[in-house]
Amino acid sequence: MTKLNRTRTGAYVARKGIPKDVRPDYAARYGMAWEEKFYLEPTVPQHEAKARFGEWLADIETRIARLRAARKQAPQPLTRQNAYALAGRWYSWFIARHEKDIRTPGHWKSLGDTLVWDVIRPHAPEEYENHPQDDPNWDWQSTPEVRDAIRPAIAQEALTADFLIEEGISLTTEAEKLFVDAVAGNLYSAFLRLENIARGNYAPDDTLATFPAYEAVATLPTRLGVKALFEAWAKAVQPATSTFDRWSAVFNAADAHFPDAANIDFAAAKEWMNGLINEERSAHTVATVWRTALKTVFAWGIAEKLVKINPFREVRINVPRRIVERETKAFSREEAKTILAAALTCDDTKSFDERARRWVPWICAYSGARAGEITQLRGIDLQHRGSDYFLRLTPSAGKIKTRKARTIPLHEHLIAQGFLRFVEGASGGPLFYNVGRAGKSAEKAPRQSQAERTRSRLGSWVRSLGITDPELSPNHAWRHTFKAQAARVKMDERYSDAITGHAPATIGRAYTTPTAEDLAEAMKKFPRYTLD
Repeated sequence: MTKLNRTRTGAYVARKGIPKDVRPDYAARYGMAWEEKFYLEPTVPQHEAKARFGEWLADIETRIARLRAARKQAPQPLTRQNAYALAGRWYSWFIARHEKDIRTPGHWKSLGDTLVWDVIRPHAPEEYENHPQDDPNWDWQSTPEVRDAIRPAIAQEALTADFLIEEGISLTTEAEKLFVDAVAGNLYSAFLRLENIARGNYAPDDTLATFPAYEAVATLPTRLGVKALFEAWAKAVQPATSTFDRWSAVFNAADAHFPDAANIDFAAAKEWMNGLINEERSAHTVATVWRTALKTVFAWGIAEKLVKINPFREVRINVPRRIVERETKAFSREEAKTILAAALTCDDTKSFDERARRWVPWICAYSGARAGEITQLRGIDLQHRGSDYFLRLTPSAGKIKTRKARTIPLHEHLIAQGFLRFVEGASGGPLFYNVGRAGKSAEKAPRQSQAERTRSRLGSWVRSLGITDPELSPNHAWRHTFKAQAARVKMDERYSDAITGHAPATIGRAYTTPTAEDLAEAMKKFPRYTLD
């Protein structure tokens, strides 16, 4: 039992040992792993010392009880709405915790300024720095990259861990991220409210009305279906829509075959997956799409304690080696000439498809960019720095595989062909699709963007030119073609990787990421395509 004692000098002291079962959690939350110490000056009256000792001991024992309760409770997921509802509870808790602090208004204003200018502002993307007027509300701070970067600082300043412990709430990893992100959008408002209170302004707090009500989520049934597991994974991870669409068919089929995700063994998984191979579905598709999807989601389910085993991890699908007739996946000289020559005959003023045929092959030929990255370009994505021009490929325009923006130099031959005049005519809008006319095709495929449909039609057009080799991609082959040509002219591989958006080959190379100006200088080595 913890007792209050007095030293020879008359000081009041006590020690409270931290129980072994909560020691790691206690240390992580409160900084003390083995024990907490109590101390009061000898001048404090004995009755006051006993009262303050009692409060101190009760506080520590409450912490320990909450930590034990949190460990017993299974981590729970959160929907986006419930993350904001929980942030509303945090907001009230945070204000109540600090509103009686004897702090100056300047203290809270300083914390708010630090949050804005020292925590969030340094992560502004390059495209914002170049055109701040395009994003006056700082919407860039909601991108996954910025959220990942600022989340630790937000959690520490907002005391989110203390809040969850005091509330007895245990969240999954992804749910905690959603919660902290919701808090991030309201931490400045909390500082502002505390600043007003410090000034004696207790006017009604309008921020409280912005939080949604907590939406009760039906608990998963005892039998966890394979599709239900997939939907829980999708809600937590928020994959690309193309991944969700492609994997949905996998989990619909698995859900129809297996009644319970928790009771699938290796033998049943292997037998079923081998049976998927038929004339319409190759072994390669089963191995690379179906097995990958199931293995990934079940691995997540284990981490979230929804299932105990991953029966698909060890399943091996025997994939026959493909017969390869081509020497390379790049276009041959004749194939490239056929496409580029046909592109020159297209009148870019007739239609958006004609514009794509005219310019996208040439841009891909001189950049190795993915065709989808180019078909979603907008006029505002063209940049002029010094004597060089660049294209900014950014997630704000559409899908980027790596989810990271990059800046690529514009080859002088494109400029010579009049590309700058073409972009100027777009007045900053999309270059290769009409944003105002989705048409009936959009109703049939709502998850496919206008730019993606333009890319698909472009591929069909290339096939119509006689580029029919099934081993050759009508759009993607430009990436292979560009890299091969860059190697022939001795372009540094760091530069060709940066232009095409390939990850650095080593960690060391990541420290020498070339600038856009470096890439423009390297692009001068890349020769013009000749059609004679």
